[in-house]
Amino acid sequence: MDISIVVTCYNDSEIILPLVDKLETNIPTNYKYEIILVNDFSTDNTETIIEQLCNINKRIKLISLSKNFGQQIAMSVGINNTKGEIVIIMDGDLQNPPNAIPLLIKEINKGFDLVYTVSKNRNNLKTKVSSYLFWFFVTEIFKVDIVKNQLMMKAFTKKIVNSYKEYSENSRTVAGILKNTTSNYSILKIENSKRYNGKSNYNLVKRLNLMVDLVIDLTTYPLNAMIFFGFCTFILTIFVSIYFIVNYFITSNIPVGYTSILLSILFFGGLTIFILGFIGRYLANIYIEVKSRPFYHVKRKLNF
Repeated sequence: MDISIVVTCYNDSEIILPLVDKLETNIPTNYKYEIILVNDFSTDNTETIIEQLCNINKRIKLISLSKNFGQQIAMSVGINNTKGEIVIIMDGDLQNPPNAIPLLIKEINKGFDLVYTVSKNRNNLKTKVSSYLFWFFVTEIFKVDIVKNQLMMKAFTKKIVNSYKEYSENSRTVAGILKNTTSNYSILKIENSKRYNGKSNYNLVKRLNLMVDLVIDLTTYPLNAMIFFGFCTFILTIFVSIYFIVNYFITSNIPVGYTSILLSILFFGGLTIFILGFIGRYLANIYIEVKSRPFYHVKRKLNF
């Protein structure tokens, strides 16, 4: 097998047919290929349509998960089942343009282990703003060393797949694992397309969870930042206390009011909750990994 293309699908019944058609159109004719469609427990007839395609074309393969595990795990399942020398992963909503496939293959053939695709184009202003904030916090605030504005669409070699399979953690991000597998990569700029049909499954909450998982996956910077914030807060508290003590003995005029008390409570209470939240997330991930449970279950496979 020369090329494996992995696509995750969730309630994409109206997109599957044009998606597969565009994929097959853009795969170079001199390459043997497989298209692995991972159904992340869709509630519509996505699985039925994929099954029909599998019956027509044995190069199209179905992996159907037993429950909705989320895109990161669904993509990992697909990657773990590839046989190609070159693996290309992408979203199933046709926002990642299939016409970039030949360009990705060309970059891999130059000798790179991994090829990222990046794009600043997004569906709408809301998505553009949330994407900007996502990458700003990941790269600027939490200092994660990662390719900025990267899309799910990537290409990598079988060697990277073998390295990817060694990562068994339950709390995972595809970008986080791939980042750790190699430094021999290139970046391909493409034009991200508008979604073919329907709405994106990535809302603000899911994007926030992905950001937290990515940060925890790649850095301990938040823990170090918490120590810094705690120290600054302690120093600030000392100076404020000295001010009020001096003011009491010199002027006997300590301002009394709910405003200062309320602001103090909100500031220190919010800071405490913020710190405990990150610590709690780290502990939760440790707890999940210690249990060593399998991170997915496959309901059925076709054409494997």
